[in-house]
Amino acid sequence: MSGKLKRKDDSKKDCGRETSFHKPLLLFCGQGGNTQFTSPNDSPVNIGSVKVDTRSLVKPQVKIKFSSVVDLTGISLNPEALLTFRLFRVCDGGVPFPLQNWVYEVFQINQIDALLKLNTSFAFIFCDRSKCPRQCEYFVEVSIDNLVNAEVTVNNVQIQAIAQ
Repeated sequence: MSGKLKRKDDSKKDCGRETSFHKPLLLFCGQGGNTQFTSPNDSPVNIGSVKVDTRSLVKPQVKIKFSSVVDLTGISLNPEALLTFRLFRVCDGGVPFPLQNWVYEVFQINQIDALLKLNTSFAFIFCDRSKCPRQCEYFVEVSIDNLVNAEVTVNNVQIQAIAQ
């Protein structure tokens, strides 16, 4: 009995089009800004964003890399600060969808005098999966949730996306 071995097709239909398993790697560079908080009542600020176009990919995975420098200046004894960084995604002109929150907190600092300068980095990596390719913008909003005896500056913001 003879027969032919059938070769498994390396393409599939997904989201209404033929696709192959070839997965290119795309890099997107975003824009970062800076902001300063002097009061716990200061409004949230969009601190960085990156536009990602995955229309050439199948079941895209997007890795967002965010980094910044947080400078805290104590203006009196016992400074405290609590920042929340929020990552959002908005696709194809839709409404922003919250993806994840990260908290940055400084408190109970042992300081000798009233003037304190603290310079630290804050960074995160987030992976996002999608069933269908599309154009999306990812952006990071930072808000001040608590600020006592201090001023806080967020600067040197970098945001990138890698899609595959």
